[in-house]
Amino acid sequence: MSESDVRSPAVRYSKAPDLRLRPVEAAGCLMVFTPERPKVHWLNLAGWYLFELSDGSSGERIAAEYAEAVAGQVPHETALDQARECLADLVARGILTTA
Repeated sequence: MSESDVRSPAVRYSKAPDLRLRPVEAAGCLMVFTPERPKVHWLNLAGWYLFELSDGSSGERIAAEYAEAVAGQVPHETALDQARECLADLVARGILTTA
C-alpha cells in the first residue's frame, strides 16, 4: 500500500477479522495474534492507538486524529507521516484491512 492510498478518502481501515488481542498495559503494548497468517505481533502505544482508531474511517482522518493526540510532542507533518507508515505496516501484517 502506498502513501497515496493512505491519503485517499476512499480507503477505509478496519480491524482484520478473528484477531486475538491481549493488552499488556504494564509494558504499554497490545499483543495481536493474526490467525490468517499465524503470528504474534506486539504493537507499541502508537500502533495500538492507530489500531483502535481503525473503525472504518479514512486513513487521513485516522492520521489527523493521531497527529492531534501527539501534538506538542511530535511536529504535525511528522505525526501524519508516522501514522500513514504505521497504517500501511498494519495492513501488510494482516492486522488491518482496507476497503
